Amino acid sequence: MCVLPHLSGPRVALGLLALFIITPAWAEDPVAEFEAIKRASLKGIESVDVIVLGTEAASECSALPYEPTHTAVEARLERAGIRIGTSPTAYLFVSVASVEALEGLLCGFAVSVELQQIVRLARDTDIMTFATTWHRAGLGIAGTSSIPEYPQHMLSALVDQFISAYHEQNPKK
Repeated sequence: MCVLPHLSGPRVALGLLALFIITPAWAEDPVAEFEAIKRASLKGIESVDVIVLGTEAASECSALPYEPTHTAVEARLERAGIRIGTSPTAYLFVSVASVEALEGLLCGFAVSVELQQIVRLARDTDIMTFATTWHRAGLGIAGTSSIPEYPQHMLSALVDQFISAYHEQNPKK
């Protein structure tokens, strides 16, 4: 037989008070707290390796060729003071994808910039894996005459957001 404690008014009030006291300060804006955690995950990263995906589609909507895109992203990071290296712990994945032109006039494209780094699972710290710890992306539509200009502008803006978040967490001394 299980004996349950008597729930009196003062006990309920004390329990509710404890709930309010231990409620996290960020409960009012969990999205802002989540973004802060993602930015904080950039702290202490000494270098990144850049990997470019999804730029080889052969159509009039092919957004950006691989080599110039890879070189441009690395150069932008280096100008910002972020070291490029073959780091086994942090990879900046850049993805530019496009779809076939609609009626030969409009192209759809998606651009994504994400940082993946090695993490340990909380439930079993012996398990290490790669996980996305920072991510920004955008979708767009452009005329066939504006490809690759628009995806390139979007990619530059997303890489600049990464640079800004990186410098926020790793200020120059």
